[in-house]
Amino acid sequence: MPSNTRNVALLAGAQAVFMTTVNINVIVTSLVGVMIAPEPWLATLPLSAMFIASMITTLPASMLMGVFGRKSVFIWAVLVGIVACLAQGFATIWGHFPMYLLASALLGITSGTAQFYRYAATDNAAESEKARALSLVLAGGIAAAIVGPTLSRMTFTIIPEHIYAGCFFAAAAVQMSALFFLPFLRITRVATPEKSAFSVGWLFRQPYFIAGLTAAALGYGIMTFIMTATPLQIVHGEHMGNDSNAIIIQWHVLAMLVPSLITGSLIVRYGVMPILWCGLGLYLAMMVVTLAGTSFWHYMITLIFLGLGWNLLFVGGSSIIAQACPPEGRAKTQGIADMMIVGMVALASLMAAWFHYLYGWQVMMGVALVLVGVIAVSLIVAMIYQPASSRPTSHSTNRP
Repeated sequence: MPSNTRNVALLAGAQAVFMTTVNINVIVTSLVGVMIAPEPWLATLPLSAMFIASMITTLPASMLMGVFGRKSVFIWAVLVGIVACLAQGFATIWGHFPMYLLASALLGITSGTAQFYRYAATDNAAESEKARALSLVLAGGIAAAIVGPTLSRMTFTIIPEHIYAGCFFAAAAVQMSALFFLPFLRITRVATPEKSAFSVGWLFRQPYFIAGLTAAALGYGIMTFIMTATPLQIVHGEHMGNDSNAIIIQWHVLAMLVPSLITGSLIVRYGVMPILWCGLGLYLAMMVVTLAGTSFWHYMITLIFLGLGWNLLFVGGSSIIAQACPPEGRAKTQGIADMMIVGMVALASLMAAWFHYLYGWQVMMGVALVLVGVIAVSLIVAMIYQPASSRPTSHSTNRP
């Protein structure tokens, strides 16, 4: 098996493990928060703590990868994740909200590091294959869309009198399976020139790069904003029950990840800008459906459109970031970019419960519409002020 094909396969497996853990947390973390938090509007704070810790981790993790290599940092992060999931389970049993909060934040270290699986797949890939490699790694999470919700449903009540605690112990076991993939990575580290004309500051002033970063960050933020509030809306707002919540989240995650099998190829064939515009179109379709009714199927289709839109925006935006980074600027640029992306995710998750509690589901859709408009403006600016012939690539990202 060619080296990079092997790496993509292994990273796809690790991505499946990571996404399974995330799915379990998305399904049950807020529900546990409602039970043990001192105030209802703090229900999503543990999930937000995970995202905030993930944001703080991204830049240091990227810099550590530049020194020690990706594989070592990935493995250590998995070990931290195992401890975090176990701590979440015990905190749920003991009803200890501060411990639950801390454990969720600890899991954020794993999450922040796992964000780089997609970039690791592009390290040894040819320029024309970077988008496809990145997309295929994300597609590895398809298995997580099946396993995560299924495990959640199977373990909701596996520990008598402590609903949801068993879900976290299952997540810890899943985390351990990442050790069957990551130790076998073979990523060739590219020597970094002692002196380089590359300027991160210059890159972050390019309209095309900003458009990609905006699409990835706000696209992820919108998805998190809606998805984080979904369990609260389904279980406590519409009283549809835990099973309905798990099924809706399962189909949402499938919609997020199944398109990754072809998104990279579509970017290669049609270009990244049309893909990003399609992502925005799907977000608008999501808003139309969710405002049309409140049945199980309305929520199901809403979350499916949300997942599809996220995939196109995140994969498209990430491909721009990956292609624009030469080896000498990769650690810093990807670290800063992902810190901004995860920072937006953290803010979105933190605001989700507050908005849902005070203003409701429909107002949240209005906020999402404003953010879609911001992404659209960034794409228009890039198309006008930075045509294809002048867009930065990994071969031309130096200060002019």
